[in-house]
Amino acid sequence: MNLVIKNAKIASESGVFAGDIGIRDGKIAAISQFGTLKGEEEIDASGLIAMPGVIDAHTHFELPIMDSCTADDFESGSKACCAGGVTTFIDFVTQTKGHSLFDDLTERMAMAENKVYVDYSLHMGITDFNQESFQAIPEIVKIGIPSFKIFMAYSKEGWMASEGDLVEVMEIVRDNGGVMGVHAENQSIIDKHTYDLISQGKTSYKYHPKSRPHYSEIEALRRILYLAELTRSPLHIFHLTTGEGARLVSEARGKGIQVTAETCPHYLVLDESVYSSEKGYLYVCCPPIRFRSDSEVIWRGLEIGSVQSIATDHCSFSVAQKKEFCDDFTQIPRGLPGCETLLSTIYTRGVKKGRISLERMVSVLSANPARIFGLYPNKGSLNIGADADIAIFDPNEEFIMSPEVTHMKAGYTPFDGKRTFGSVKYTISRGEVIYDNGVFTKEPGRGKFIQRFRNPEFF
Repeated sequence: MNLVIKNAKIASESGVFAGDIGIRDGKIAAISQFGTLKGEEEIDASGLIAMPGVIDAHTHFELPIMDSCTADDFESGSKACCAGGVTTFIDFVTQTKGHSLFDDLTERMAMAENKVYVDYSLHMGITDFNQESFQAIPEIVKIGIPSFKIFMAYSKEGWMASEGDLVEVMEIVRDNGGVMGVHAENQSIIDKHTYDLISQGKTSYKYHPKSRPHYSEIEALRRILYLAELTRSPLHIFHLTTGEGARLVSEARGKGIQVTAETCPHYLVLDESVYSSEKGYLYVCCPPIRFRSDSEVIWRGLEIGSVQSIATDHCSFSVAQKKEFCDDFTQIPRGLPGCETLLSTIYTRGVKKGRISLERMVSVLSANPARIFGLYPNKGSLNIGADADIAIFDPNEEFIMSPEVTHMKAGYTPFDGKRTFGSVKYTISRGEVIYDNGVFTKEPGRGKFIQRFRNPEFF
């Protein structure tokens, strides 16, 4: 064996057991009882948990938006992933009006080239709903990008799809082995509330959640789930925020609709009270953070499997970028940092609090994202022959979350000051130790673009 992880508490979605993991030529070659494997290099993981590397299937690195750009580029963002046990991330190509999907894909991949520390892929975001875009979808799938993102909101940006556009894309994606993901909010409801608030002079950051109420998501979900039922198209819901939304997804799956849903750590851990704080502008994101009652229902959905995955929607803007527009919620750059804190946050607030099991955490952070988006079983698992992508963390090491203990560039985290457990000690990517007790052992650029081909048998 090239590398052996010894004496670990090994966590998979099917069970937790003590043993050794053997790695050869970048692949998992053996899993055995304590002390039975020997390697050229060995890691003593006594007292540590080893699990499949986390897959963050929703990031926005190096994203130009609203005459600005996110604080994390592909280099700093993927470096933060590395420190957080994330071994694969999936970012986005957002089509520019008038551009072909292929041109924007080429440009986006060039931005990531020679920068990424860990493996990555891309979702294709469609904003130009014309025959050229529609005809490109089958070729994009063949390239190894089977997932597409469609916006049900953002009309002013020119991104919003009509119902006819949604049906057209769903049918093409269905027939070509892909999956359509949606940002589900009702733009008309948002426009009405935004207009009413502005006309009353209520423009500060604390009114942001009132401009995008919970039912703007619920209505959009009802609509898209009905269209998924009609078209029999695979559907993925990005960043689910409401308890009612989780119930709707569960009901749809019970009817045989091919739908999966992701939520994010900030929707699970925080509540709407953050917008009443002095630094509430830092928490402006879309959709907004909801009520405690919503997060409890979503936690339950994660436990029983009606919500399948957690991703971060990492979209980091600096404190200065946020604060500049704190008196105008329509202009505040929307998004939160989170890729590095994903594993530790879910372990602390989920596993340690008894909301989900360790096995279930492996499912929602690793195995299920891999299944949904065409990476499984090569990634997201500890199967023999899979890529040796492994996160090893100390479940007992306690720290206070702060920007000083992370590598993300926003200058804050949504969980600042929170007592946290689960410090990542080693991150292994394709059999290489790339993070070793706070030291990055590889250079940027070693990460690869990963082709994905969705297997409908996995979901």
